Amino acid sequence: METNTPLIALMGNPNSGKTAIFNLLTGMNQKVSNYPGITVEKRKGTALLSQNTQAEILDMPGTYSLTPESLDEKIVAQQVLDWMQEKEKPAAIISVVDAGNLSRNLYLTSQILDLDIPVIVALNMMDRVKRKNQDINCQALKKMLGAAAVVPMSAREKWGIKELRQALTVI
Repeated sequence: METNTPLIALMGNPNSGKTAIFNLLTGMNQKVSNYPGITVEKRKGTALLSQNTQAEILDMPGTYSLTPESLDEKIVAQQVLDWMQEKEKPAAIISVVDAGNLSRNLYLTSQILDLDIPVIVALNMMDRVKRKNQDINCQALKKMLGAAAVVPMSAREKWGIKELRQALTVI
């Protein structure tokens, strides 16, 4: 991999769809399961963001907080400490959020935003929100959080991934 290929980290709560988004971005087929703790190690893959732009995608274990209480969370916390010491610091972080559980998921996003790394919020599972005839004002959420972008999407139904790729090319 070229040294100028940006690193993008995928972070989020367990079961938020991080690995499904990782698979869509990279074309890989990592195991996706419907229970917490399935990703217990970091995984990397290459994503084509545009015709001539690639990025290395880092799929992190799910965590509820940057204060570790489990093995998964210790892996994430150690990685964040390394970033603070400028070791393999990502160009951006995709904070994967379950759109149906905003209050629980945004706690971690608020911690990630404090890292002084550009953050794109992938508002995943919007298909479920829309089925309930609900909506989320992504522009207002972006402004409230101070995120680089908020991208509504559904990894399961495979929509919004193009917009996520576009948001990543801007960073």
